[in-house]
Amino acid sequence: MADTIAVYGHRVRQARTIRHSPIKPLAGLLDISPSAWTALERSTTTDMPRMRLRMLATRLQFPMEFFLQPPGLPIHRGSLLFRAKKSIKAAQVDALTTFSEMSAELLASLGEHATQPPLRLPTSLRPGITPEEAARQTRHALDVAEDEPIGHVTHALERAGVPIVVADVDMPDAKHDAFSVWAGDFHEQPLVVARPVNSWERTRWSIAHEAGHLALHRGTAGEVDEEEANRFANEFLLPAAMLREEWPTAVTLTSLMPLKQRWQMSLASLIVHGKNQGLIEADRAAGLFKQLSARRDPTTGVTWRVQEPGWADQEPERPRLLTVMAERGLGRRATPELFSSLTGGWAVDLMEQVVSGQREAPAVVQEQARTAVSALPGNVVELRRA
Repeated sequence: MADTIAVYGHRVRQARTIRHSPIKPLAGLLDISPSAWTALERSTTTDMPRMRLRMLATRLQFPMEFFLQPPGLPIHRGSLLFRAKKSIKAAQVDALTTFSEMSAELLASLGEHATQPPLRLPTSLRPGITPEEAARQTRHALDVAEDEPIGHVTHALERAGVPIVVADVDMPDAKHDAFSVWAGDFHEQPLVVARPVNSWERTRWSIAHEAGHLALHRGTAGEVDEEEANRFANEFLLPAAMLREEWPTAVTLTSLMPLKQRWQMSLASLIVHGKNQGLIEADRAAGLFKQLSARRDPTTGVTWRVQEPGWADQEPERPRLLTVMAERGLGRRATPELFSSLTGGWAVDLMEQVVSGQREAPAVVQEQARTAVSALPGNVVELRRA
């Protein structure tokens, strides 16, 4: 057995950043200088003594095999689509970038066994298009009628070829519930990553917001226009034509509740949408927001600005594309162990975050998968297409 083994520098960087591990202690563990560690991460491969690799793998809680696998296409951290703030630490962005790389590798691996839905999100919008027009074009591309609410935003986007991962990742601050990225050599693979929250309307709006970034800001580097994505999300969830038709004559929080229930949007987003469409004056909108901040849930004592009435009426949306691809392509339930093996050793606990954020595949898909396996000679799994 050789005393040294070639490890991939980018794999070392991925493991370190996703574990939020500082360089200095890790360099000390390997008895090298911090500058030598940086050189290690930047190298294509480096020969490392097996004992050191074992120590490194144990510290970072990754299997040794992970560091021996060629990495997939790296994602530049500037490609992540969310509002940049001076308070965001580079280490946080690095960790989210690595999580995106992990998710993209998982998608590519599953794609070898089950076809992902074709991308129907508009990606060649004309220059200068308004967010509202982009949202209308997106609804049309997703076959959603103008006068109909989107029943399940997450599933509508997944069916349109936009994978969504829900995981308890460390976002920059409490205002960030999700981010998005275009992965691939030619930015051909969209991806949305969201953290789980207990508010169904907040979840729907955040996913719609990220769809806006993907449609409007493809290829953008650096800061992106959050207000454009906000306007896209409001129009995507409730077209202005229908908003004007159903807008109440006397605008109060109570009179806006039917709109909230029918279109499954928060009162806060309805107020902003109405103001942007000229249906309500700015001072009246400000007064309604003051009321949201003043009123409290009698059970929890939390203000409506934080937790609107009806927040617990339904479960927050969850994606299921990854579980369906596993069921259809491999005839197996999605498990952290399966996803880890498919991706060459991404840590099981990280894949547990991905799996736990997914809904179970529909019963009919599970039955098809079981039938496919049982019908094959020698229990060989047929690679089924989605």
